[in-house]
Formats: sequence, structure tokens, C-alpha cells
Amino acid sequence: MAGRKPFEITELTAHGPHRRLAPPACLGELQKQAFINLVTTCPASQFRRGDIDLLCRWAELTVMAEQAAFELQQNGMVTDKGRVSPWFTIHRDTSKELRLLSQRLQLGPRGRAQRAPKTQAGPMSYYEEMRLRGDLDDDAN
Repeated sequence: MAGRKPFEITELTAHGPHRRLAPPACLGELQKQAFINLVTTCPASQFRRGDIDLLCRWAELTVMAEQAAFELQQNGMVTDKGRVSPWFTIHRDTSKELRLLSQRLQLGPRGRAQRAPKTQAGPMSYYEEMRLRGDLDDDAN
């Protein structure tokens, strides 16, 4: 038997302690859209007010990475002078920073996974210890 089938719940928290965070006014339109895309694709309870700065950096870096990817697609990774495009460096650096932020914001499969309870080994009886050593004959019963 494979166990119980996984289930999915729908979060209904439009009001109350887990309202979705709104993007701050300091973000540009593209950054606001990236902020909203992230916040609306995660459970409302995932982020707290203290995460707003990290979410803003996520939105800014997302827009930078997308712009760099577009420029690389349009102009290639190598310039006319045979050098690596500066957009390649921007894309690499923003992608690296996004990866680090995703870990801090607990995005991705790791952040969504339920934490397994820590199981501690139970005490071993004297007879079990003797059985492991080979000192106890199981056929005696």
C-alpha cells in the first residue's frame, strides 16, 4: 500500500492576519508586476511585512534578468569586437542573486515541502541488544 493520497487545499484568507502584501510605491511598474506575480503565486501566509525589502529586491532583480535575457536574445552573447556581451554578466549576476533570494524567501520546492518530523531512536532493551550481538537465540521461543 502506498499510503494516503496527497490532497490540496484552497487558501481563503482575503481578510485577517494573512493578507497578501502590496508592492510599495517606490517600485516601478515592471517591478510592481513582478512583485505581484510572486506574492499571488505563493500562499498569503508565506510572507510577512518584514519580507518586503527582500521581495522588492526580488522584483528588481527579476526585471533586470529579463531585460538582460532579452538583450542577449536580440544581440547575442558576443559583441562585434569578439568579447562577451556585458548583458551576459548582468544576466549571470542577477540570476545568482535571485537564487540566493529564493532560498531566503523559501521559494521553490524546498520551501513548499512539509518539514518531516524529527524521529529519535527509542531506547533499546537488553534483549534486543543481546539479539543484535548474536548472544540470544530467537528459536528458543
